[in-house]
Amino acid sequence: MPRRANGEGSVRQLKNGSWEARIMCGFRPDGKPRIKTFTAGKRSVVARRLADFIAGEKKARQTCRLPLGEWLETWLDEYVARRLRTSTRTSYENIIRNQILPRLGATRLHELRREEVEAFYAALLEGGRADGRGGLSRKTVRNVHIVLHRALEAAAERELIGKNPAAAAAMPGRRGAPETRSAEVLTLEEQRALTARCGPDACGTAVVTALSTGLRMGELLGLRWADIDFAARTVSVRRQLARLRDYSPQAGTRTRLRLEEGAKTEAGLRVIPVDESLCGRLLAWRARQAAEAAEAAGAEAGYAPERRRGRRAGPDLHAPEDMVFTAPGRAFLDPATFRYHYRLMLKAAGARPLSIHALRHTFATRALEAGVPVRAVSSLLGHAASQITMDIYSHVLPAFQAEAVSRIAGYIAGETTAP
Repeated sequence: MPRRANGEGSVRQLKNGSWEARIMCGFRPDGKPRIKTFTAGKRSVVARRLADFIAGEKKARQTCRLPLGEWLETWLDEYVARRLRTSTRTSYENIIRNQILPRLGATRLHELRREEVEAFYAALLEGGRADGRGGLSRKTVRNVHIVLHRALEAAAERELIGKNPAAAAAMPGRRGAPETRSAEVLTLEEQRALTARCGPDACGTAVVTALSTGLRMGELLGLRWADIDFAARTVSVRRQLARLRDYSPQAGTRTRLRLEEGAKTEAGLRVIPVDESLCGRLLAWRARQAAEAAEAAGAEAGYAPERRRGRRAGPDLHAPEDMVFTAPGRAFLDPATFRYHYRLMLKAAGARPLSIHALRHTFATRALEAGVPVRAVSSLLGHAASQITMDIYSHVLPAFQAEAVSRIAGYIAGETTAP
């Protein structure tokens, strides 16, 4: 019997005497093939079922004229909005609006091919930035791939398309040259100068806290006083503050500051030990915060910088009473406001204009330089795996390797003892 071609499936007899037909229908998110099987007592029955399935797949590809953009809107509303966190939904929507729709939105689902998807990824790497200043990072393009793959996989499961063209496409960054962008880190001199410029207000205290804990900005601004145990000297990470789109019908395109409880991974929920110096600074800020709240009693709720930036504030701008970092009037400390004051502090300290995430990178780098094991640093940062930490902070590892070789040589020569 001649060998069946790709896409025609296969028919075989099982050990129990029954017959089975199998055909590959794309790939799962983990890269493994998605197999459709039919079993029956007679070969003719499974062969007919296989032929009917192939014919149905072909008809679906020919009759489905739905543009990718319309399917993505449906997928956002029917799947993402119901199953994922608001922050994840906002992230997916931004990727779809800014990256996928402008380039692939008009392409019909059944016409999208693997080669077109790979060309799309290459175009993003080459010149995908919205400001026209070059390409996106490989990590960002991988995030685009994840969103596109999941949306097309859902289309395949609904039999709108026969196969997921993104499943077979080479995912950016999985092979080939590594990322050339390294983590932004303050030098020790810059860190000391910046710390000296941090005042006793909310933003100054927040910068010092970030440098001492490695918290992400959302985790930092989402802290409540109940998360800080001054007796045990620990900070518990339980939520994050983020500016997200307000999806209520009357909101339009307005955004709002929202506290999201929990984290995307279990590792993100963690307890971080802090030193006595930071505890003292936090206690001083709490006393100042209470005094400011008393002075601002009766004042109009809200924060001037929010209006100065022209952003239409959501209805929840007024923060809960026990937030650690707040603006005057007990308002949330907006991430944009925090970034603005952080840049002013950097400039006053004579430091480079690094991103706010450099505070987290600086904490991790100092910890590794001090000899803290990678696994411990990974736990403090809330990484799901130590390999993530090693990949991000590879700039510190060569020094560790040199020190390790020196210790081994000293031990062999009898100059040092085993730990």
